[in-house]
Amino acid sequence: MGEYVITFADVMAALITIGMGLLGWFLKNWIAEMKAESKATRDSIKQIDEKYDKRMAQLEDETRKETSRLADQINEFKSDFATTFVLREDYFRAMNKVEDSIKGLDNKLDKLLMRSEK
Repeated sequence: MGEYVITFADVMAALITIGMGLLGWFLKNWIAEMKAESKATRDSIKQIDEKYDKRMAQLEDETRKETSRLADQINEFKSDFATTFVLREDYFRAMNKVEDSIKGLDNKLDKLLMRSEK
């Protein structure tokens, strides 16, 4: 009876179907590749973050220790400050006393010299 003849439309439909299948397969593989690369990138970032967090914790500990050491040194310096350093007013007061003592000695020497000349 009637034989079926393959027409141009049938060939085109088959080619379009095959092309769409190939395109779908390539897209599926490309998406899977992107997911794998994305996972590798996330793992790499996670490792870098862990290293960074570890290093930051070490730096914070070192900074805390150094700050504590400096605070101790400052407190030690404050406690020694009164005995080690002389205030400006204290210096002037002491120098005035020395000057008064020298004037007193000068006056006594003058009196002694005046008595010896008589």
